[in-house]
Amino acid sequence: GARVVLVDRDEARIIEIATLARDRIEPLALDPLRPDLCRRLGEIWADEPLAALIHLQPLRHPERIGATLTAIPALTRDLAGALRAGQGSVLTLFSAPNALAGVDRQLFDRALSAMPETLQGKLGARGIRVNGLRLPASRCESVPEQDLTAAALFLCGVRGRAVGGALLPLRARCD
Repeated sequence: GARVVLVDRDEARIIEIATLARDRIEPLALDPLRPDLCRRLGEIWADEPLAALIHLQPLRHPERIGATLTAIPALTRDLAGALRAGQGSVLTLFSAPNALAGVDRQLFDRALSAMPETLQGKLGARGIRVNGLRLPASRCESVPEQDLTAAALFLCGVRGRAVGGALLPLRARCD
């Protein structure tokens, strides 16, 4: 029953996704890697309660390392009033680098891994929980959808106790 605002620069794609649940998904064509646009979104959203902010930029744009590392804390900060009003959580999803990844991808992984604890230190006093979910490196090591959903709900505090500053690495099932 949640209302979802889907933000991405690919307008056609988010409109397509929004048609899956027109009464609950609202598309907003905006590049979440542009700090100026995100700042404006924060001003417009202001203190409208926001229950969860889920960052998918590292999955959508893994080639835009610098922009992603700048955008996640900026957008989180810009929406802090709304997150505080909604007693909200922030969750960043990203994938681990594969064994052949270059040093840039490994540094990207380390920065994303450190981000939940760092942001939690800055926003936790305001009642905002910040966590990260690290997915397996390759698509062949996929995590079942129900495991991913359960982990995300846990980290957002939807079921039971709320956590903050955590990084949860998901591993593929080994049968």
